[in-house]
This record gives sequence, C-alpha cells and structure tokens, in this order.
Amino acid sequence: MVEEIIGKMSLIVPFIGAEELTTMFLSMTPVVGIRGAIPLGLFVYEMNTYSVYFWAVVGEFFPVFFILMFLKVVSDWLSKNFSFMKKFFDFLFSKTRVEYNGRVQKYGLFALFLYTGIPLPFSGAWTASLVTFLFGFSRKKAMIAIFFGVLLSGINILLILEAGIALEKYRGPLTVVGVVALASLIYFLYYRRNIKTSAR
Repeated sequence: MVEEIIGKMSLIVPFIGAEELTTMFLSMTPVVGIRGAIPLGLFVYEMNTYSVYFWAVVGEFFPVFFILMFLKVVSDWLSKNFSFMKKFFDFLFSKTRVEYNGRVQKYGLFALFLYTGIPLPFSGAWTASLVTFLFGFSRKKAMIAIFFGVLLSGINILLILEAGIALEKYRGPLTVVGVVALASLIYFLYYRRNIKTSAR
C-alpha cells in the first residue's frame, strides 16, 4: 500500500521519483530518520549523493514545524479523550524532561543543534522538537538551530559511511563490525551517565 501511494505521488509530481519520495518519507519517521534514509538511498537505490542528502534533509526537517505548532493541541486532546494516551504522554514528557534537563540547562538553545547534528540513537529533529516544546524555547530560534543541526547530521552520516566503506575495503568487514560495536558500547555508557547526571 505504501508503495502504491509513493507511486501515485511520483506521477503527480513527475520530477520526483519513487526513490526520492521513499528516502524523504523514511527520513520523516522518528525512529529511523535521516540515519536510515541516507544509507537506503545510497546503497539500496544507488542514488546520487547530493540527491540523497537533499531529500533526507527535507524529510528529517519537514515534521518539525507541525510538531512545534500542534503537539500541545494534539496531546491535550488525546490525553483528555483517551486514558491510555494520557499515560503515554505523561510518561514521554516526564522521561524527556529528566533525561535532557541537565544538557538544556548547560547548553541552552545550542543543545537543539547538538541533538540533531550528532547522529546518535534517540537524537534527531523529533527529539529536538519535543525538547523545544517542553522547555519553552522560541519556536523561530529553535527551528533555525534544528535546521542547521539537520544539515550537519546529514554531512556526518555521509562521512561515517565513507569511512566505513574505506575501512571495510582495507581492513575487512569484521573490523567495521568491531568499530561499530565499540562505538555502541561507548555511547551506551555515556548515555547512562548523562541520564544519571540529569536526574540529580
């Protein structure tokens, strides 16, 4: 069904192909985002690097405006009408405040740029938009910070992929797996440390 929708949209807008639309839509999702969209466009669809970067950036940034404008209205309405949604939003908002309070207090608006610019798990435009909403940042300034963060994130992902390709070519695939595993472990330990620090 998703493929049919994308196919019809590519017919309506003829200068955008199905690969570009798929890359953009995948980048719009909160879990995968630009971190998964760029590898998909490069290695699965074999798109041009500049085209992949452009559509992935557009997809990652596109939801920001709607989150900042409508999250309060939507969350309030859903919480009022559905008890399980109230529990969900209470949990999400409380967890986010505890987790990001320390870094927001330390870095201020620059924290939004960091959340989007460094392509790590549980980061990105969705997270930065949620932080903007909860901590009361100016929407205009936040959107600027998030936009430049998305640009940087796309560049960082391309550089990481290029480094991975070069490492695999000269050292073999097991070396790449080892580096990824080590980086994941370091991030996990850093992530836990930051949560404990923010909770104090």
